[in-house]
Amino acid sequence: MHIALRMHWAFALLACPLAAVAQEPAATLTLLDGQAVLMRGVTRYALAEGVRLQSGDIVEVGEKELAEIEFADGAAISLGAGTRMLATSMPRGKSATADCYVMRGALKVSGVGKAAKLRITTPAFTLQPVDGTSVLIVRDGDGSVFIETGGARLTVAPTTLNLKAGDFYARKGGQKGAVAPRPSQEFMGGMPKAFFDPLPSRMARYKDREAQPKRIDEVSYADVEAWLKAPLAIRRPFLARFEPRAGDPKFRASLEANLRFHPEWDPVLYPEKYEPKEPAADPAGARPAATK
Repeated sequence: MHIALRMHWAFALLACPLAAVAQEPAATLTLLDGQAVLMRGVTRYALAEGVRLQSGDIVEVGEKELAEIEFADGAAISLGAGTRMLATSMPRGKSATADCYVMRGALKVSGVGKAAKLRITTPAFTLQPVDGTSVLIVRDGDGSVFIETGGARLTVAPTTLNLKAGDFYARKGGQKGAVAPRPSQEFMGGMPKAFFDPLPSRMARYKDREAQPKRIDEVSYADVEAWLKAPLAIRRPFLARFEPRAGDPKFRASLEANLRFHPEWDPVLYPEKYEPKEPAADPAGARPAATK
């Protein structure tokens, strides 16, 4: 009886940490005005409010749509129309923690607290909000950010700038960026109207209501072309992820036609080129060279 009781408590102690991990909050899509696509693994899904985001998810918002991702601590990431974002890392936890790559679009990162660990990488710069609210716009390699409240660290290697409330940073293509005391008219004109006012939190309604995205189909090359042509550090993990799709004739043909943009696919497409070559056999009856 005592042995059984001890075993019961032992299993209970082991189960507690697992239960705690399972119940940790996850980043949740709490607002979707229009349509957005989720690419998870090699499959495309229609996003829906209440979907929990995972590391590796790609979110693409329609050209006239709006979406918002909320964290348990009150932080939120709003995605404007046409935004393409990769959730490089989206771990669970009570504090907002995420590592994202934004290829293009507009983002508003709000409600950031001191315990948050958010990093937004773009083709133009990397932004780490420290607290408060920041707004980013990324288009065709250009990038700009306005620190509405709080502060943020902005990095264009090897330089890191500490931005404060009211600061505006803009960088055109590969040119050197600059900090200004107020946002430009171009920036204000390109900012989604929904970003001018705080969006109400909807996290409470989805705390205990997890939705599942609806499957559309497997990704085509056209669906992921921009991601396969992204900078090497971003696209390299896609090699293993999308390798199963290389068996599809249309996907493979597109990979071959665009191989110069992603040469790392060459060993996948032509493995025979990388097989070790056997040494040539010596001619039969060859005599050793005479020594002097």
